[in-house]
Amino acid sequence: MNWLISTAPEDVTVLSGAGISVEGPSSLPTGWELTERIFTAYFPPGTLNRVLSAHLDIGWNVTPPCPDDPPGTDARPPRLETVLGVVARAHGGRAVDDSVADVARAASNRLHRFLAHHVARGGINLTANFDLCIEKAIAAHGHAPGMDRILHFHGSTGPRGGVLGATLERIEKGFPPDLANRFITGLRARPALLVLGYSGSDFFDVDVAVHSLAADGLAGMRVLWLLHSTHAPHFVTADKDLPPLVTGLRRAGAQVDLLCGPTSFVLDLLGRGWGFPPLGDAEARRPSPPVITVDDSLREVAALELFLEIGVFTQVRKMLATPPAKASPALVRSATSATLWELGRWNDLRQYWRRVRPATAEERIQRLERIGATWWVQGRLVPAYLWLTWHRRHADGEAKQVLAETEGRVLEHMLRTPDLAWFARPVAKRLLDVLEVPTQAAGVRPYRTRSDLRSSLEHAIAGSARDDHASVSSEWFGQAGSLLAWITYRHRTLRDTYHPSVDVAELNARYRKLRDQYSALGSFSGALRTVLLPGAERVFTTREVLNDLRRLQHAPWHRIRILVRHWHAKHRPV
Repeated sequence: MNWLISTAPEDVTVLSGAGISVEGPSSLPTGWELTERIFTAYFPPGTLNRVLSAHLDIGWNVTPPCPDDPPGTDARPPRLETVLGVVARAHGGRAVDDSVADVARAASNRLHRFLAHHVARGGINLTANFDLCIEKAIAAHGHAPGMDRILHFHGSTGPRGGVLGATLERIEKGFPPDLANRFITGLRARPALLVLGYSGSDFFDVDVAVHSLAADGLAGMRVLWLLHSTHAPHFVTADKDLPPLVTGLRRAGAQVDLLCGPTSFVLDLLGRGWGFPPLGDAEARRPSPPVITVDDSLREVAALELFLEIGVFTQVRKMLATPPAKASPALVRSATSATLWELGRWNDLRQYWRRVRPATAEERIQRLERIGATWWVQGRLVPAYLWLTWHRRHADGEAKQVLAETEGRVLEHMLRTPDLAWFARPVAKRLLDVLEVPTQAAGVRPYRTRSDLRSSLEHAIAGSARDDHASVSSEWFGQAGSLLAWITYRHRTLRDTYHPSVDVAELNARYRKLRDQYSALGSFSGALRTVLLPGAERVFTTREVLNDLRRLQHAPWHRIRILVRHWHAKHRPV
């Protein structure tokens, strides 16, 4: 702390977040309060609790980084940008702005006044906040210079604020190049960084920008990250449960100290050392949430779309029993298709799509891809390959990439099948020329699934060990709030990292846990397909495999192949 007090304000960049705007008279909501506001306004009662229960069921817990603080809720909160993206689709784009209408009228508080003095003295402020409270504090104290040293990297409510980065669709592609450059330039412009009221949860843009720096990109920088706590100030020494951004800053050469303590107490000490006016007492919070007008008939639509988005099929199935009256045919079709897939009813799913008469080009490609995918997952690899290849060759643009991606999954499976590997190897090489090299600008799903596919195909063709693409993809989908995708890539990680030396008790714990996680979300096909993981014969009995095969609509020959492989591996001499 002393090193920061002795550093001149003009040599410090501040990275600030929503925590600085919670005190009165700003009285803006905390992350949890905003989450509760959104769910109360736009979803049926109980929806948030159902999401939190699903998080707990799969082991998504949160632990405060400050060890003395009470845990509060143990459930990891849903990704707010993902939820708001669903709200925008179900209720209209205006709903997002309505939900944060109090941001525009928020008044400055004592923390904003501190930051105004800091900017006036030559400091830089990089803020995730939409509000203009720092600018209001600057104007109120006559500090006209310095406005250009404040960067709202997710937009703001002002006339030049641009589109707010409030939905996953708006942040998943990362910073545009010019904004990334402005952010990194501001971050590196000063030798010291103070982090205030910031959760460090901007995985898709801030973290990506910082991780793009060279190993010495922040060499010599000192960082004080203040984690708000009601306890006496103390430094965090453990690395567990810290924001991933801490790792990125350290990787780039910065020295990062994490201090738990009351934000006002620390800033008052710092302000006195810098010659700022005393911080003063906090004003009472007087939250004045916006009045939100909602079409109640759309709440159920939003809930169905949310559960489908994050992969909670226990709830999707219940809602499909009586679909929301205002749900679009496309939404009901997607939910029905995904549910049949997760139930392992692949014959039924193929027949379902054969009966569909697509109304748009997008639905036509979805229909073709799903039919091919059902053959693939059943183990009917040659028909799947022929179907997807034919239609991929007659498609273009994104449609071609969608079909090529599933075709790649088929070839990936063939490469692991001894009697088909000879055929798949040269074909897979040619497909790699068709598959575009994905970038983050494509969005989380195509970026990670196609990156993982390319990596898997390349290693399978070369016969080399797989890298950690699957575990990276699992992290990305987890950050996006997609529970089922997170588990699916955990499945692939376990497949790619298996080694016979793993203790059987440990292997049993991993595979049973994965099975339970799939079941908790209502993905019975995912749960039952854990018997296909390498080394599964060490965990599951032949009776369990037989029961599982009866419940899934695998092709007959594929069932025999799975059973024979399991029995042979189980009875193979050690």
